[in-house]
Amino acid sequence: MTLSQSPRGAGLALLLLCAANFLDAMDVSTIGVALPAIQAELGMPATSLQWAVSAYVLGYGGFLLLGGRVADVFGHRRVFLWSLAVFAAASIAGGFVDSGPTLIAARLIKGIAAAFTAPAALALLLSVFGEGNARAKALGVFASTGATGFVLGMVLGGAATIISWRATLVMGAPVAILALFAAPYVLPRDVALGGKRPSFDWAGALTITPGLLLFVFGITNAAAEGWNAVPTWGSLLAAVVLIGLFLVVESKHKDPMVPLGIFRKAKLSHANLLAALFQGVYVGFQFIATLYYQDELGWSAFVTGFCFAFGGVCVMFLAPRFATVAQNRGTTGLMTLGVALQASSYIFWVLAAGHVNPVLLVALSQIPLGVGYAMTYPSVQVAALSDVEEDKSGLASGLLFAAFQIGGGIVLAAASAVFSAAPSMGYDAYTAGVSFVAILSVLVVLFAALGPRGSRAAVPAAYQAAE
Repeated sequence: MTLSQSPRGAGLALLLLCAANFLDAMDVSTIGVALPAIQAELGMPATSLQWAVSAYVLGYGGFLLLGGRVADVFGHRRVFLWSLAVFAAASIAGGFVDSGPTLIAARLIKGIAAAFTAPAALALLLSVFGEGNARAKALGVFASTGATGFVLGMVLGGAATIISWRATLVMGAPVAILALFAAPYVLPRDVALGGKRPSFDWAGALTITPGLLLFVFGITNAAAEGWNAVPTWGSLLAAVVLIGLFLVVESKHKDPMVPLGIFRKAKLSHANLLAALFQGVYVGFQFIATLYYQDELGWSAFVTGFCFAFGGVCVMFLAPRFATVAQNRGTTGLMTLGVALQASSYIFWVLAAGHVNPVLLVALSQIPLGVGYAMTYPSVQVAALSDVEEDKSGLASGLLFAAFQIGGGIVLAAASAVFSAAPSMGYDAYTAGVSFVAILSVLVVLFAALGPRGSRAAVPAAYQAAE
């Protein structure tokens, strides 16, 4: 028996799903500030240390499409519960690692678990909230918790590191365990599919999953070792081959893992590309600004984290409201305004860094950045999910989350390359890096403005009747 049919039950379901979403996003960034302490205790070389962060993104980005399709085929609640249990177990195990390889393995397993949890959670949210405004508000809250988890991960990681760096790995476990106990009572049961369950596309899974893994690995490795490194270009070449094979397999399979026709949905395709671009630009800026605040200004990791928390507060409170606006008035205009505000923040940072008080620099750049992110993030989700069938919601969610992860990796690698090469060309590394981000953000604004037009985001009948 579940409670999600009632308004109170729907609220509890939203709380639980948002908690899981917060944990998934938080773990992307929470360990970053603990790296010096990890290196001191485990003796990890610098070349291996970055994989304590990257392993999570590798598992998360590489398994998202598989996670979304598995949830659609085998049941959203079932997959959510199993993957959340694995996430909790890997979190606890992380507190007992005694070497670099075991730490990286724990982080990789957590990332893979998050890749199954995230699309299942979003699909469950769509099942619980069927009506337009209710769904928009729920999506806004869900989006704001994900964005807030990502932004506040550094702050929470810095606070946990005061106790022990191991606390950064373990601190999500209690929340995950509580969610596991509550989930059977508040989440809707998986609806039995009429007729025979769709056959699982193993050929598709065995080509796209390693293809995405190698692609994410290659992009991540490029940020660490450069584009000329054999592991970088070798992985990317293998990824291209596997993804090409995947497209051939999907075009011939009677029940494909990813029906290629889904990419003909204009809103979904535009939203995915925009998600990759605007998230990538933000991650690139965050990387360079973090180095500037710590290395140039001498701020601690904890203080640096609070700089980004300022924008996170904007996201936390404004994203639910903007989701409702996107649902009622359309998404393209709101996304365009959101990325324009973000672009103005990056441009201001380039012009003002070193010329104004650092506290003023943070405040005046984070306000438009936070408001713009609060506009864009939920609008992208509303647009991406507004014209997909309920039995494809997990897949569509997986595509969207994969776009966020892969876009972040690509732009981060490019921004890192500009940042590293700038001094040898006579430019300031920080100015050059953020200038690259600012120029790219202007192009993102133009791309957003070219999106599909509509008076409001359509709500499929399947969702209207979900309750």
